Amino acid sequence: MKTIFAFLAFSFSTAAFSVCYLIYSPANEVVWRGTRPPVAMDTVSLNAAVQKIAPKGHLIVSNDDKAPCPALDLTKPRKTMRQKAEEMKYD
Repeated sequence: MKTIFAFLAFSFSTAAFSVCYLIYSPANEVVWRGTRPPVAMDTVSLNAAVQKIAPKGHLIVSNDDKAPCPALDLTKPRKTMRQKAEEMKYD
């Protein structure tokens, strides 16, 4: 009996790791991707929480365990190479 419960627990725990969360921009470009939810999933308005991250974007939850889900966050402003070079001059 313990073996069955251990197997069931293992099955559910590995299923949790195969979930990939993706936020798409209005142009259907991936702007956020990861294995952890980008917002609290028990939020009353999940769409409003996603809109704070990517205005007019949408969230997709995929449980394809064969597809890779490398972390990606393009929602924050990034520095250009010139800005990085300027910072390095003063360091």
